[in-house]
Amino acid sequence: MNQSDVFSVILKRNQESIAGAIADLSHKESVLQLPGESNCMNWIIGHICVYRDGMLACLDQEEQMTESEVNIYRYGSQRIKEDTDATNFVRLIDLQEAAFHVLIEWLGSAGDVRFLPDIQNNSLKKGYCGYFDTVSEHFAQMLGHEAIHVGELNPLRELALVQREEGRR
Repeated sequence: MNQSDVFSVILKRNQESIAGAIADLSHKESVLQLPGESNCMNWIIGHICVYRDGMLACLDQEEQMTESEVNIYRYGSQRIKEDTDATNFVRLIDLQEAAFHVLIEWLGSAGDVRFLPDIQNNSLKKGYCGYFDTVSEHFAQMLGHEAIHVGELNPLRELALVQREEGRR
């Protein structure tokens, strides 16, 4: 199995987990917070979109997010709360799905990414592609980081479902 195939497996697994966690949730449910300093689902999905946009950018593919959206969800941005400006959850869902499809198609036609040229421009216009020199290193870091955040989604889904059930009582 070459590296493109490995990256495809990880990306598909992440996407399946995301789809299960976000299914049928509203924007209002996406901004619910667990106690403490954790992020809400809206921020996590937006952050995943930023990372996927970074993967698209380093492949010279069309980026999905606006610069203002990237600023809301980039590393180090403020936590999103119920009263914070946030991108509508439906848009975030559409963004991450669109990026997923482009990335999967690209990986399917790329051969083995280890043999692709180095990333030539590490200061891409939105500033999220500057850590590594090769496509392979960049994808490995981005997909690993994405997987960490995907793991945060299930407790937030449970919170939303509990809140929804309590609202019915």
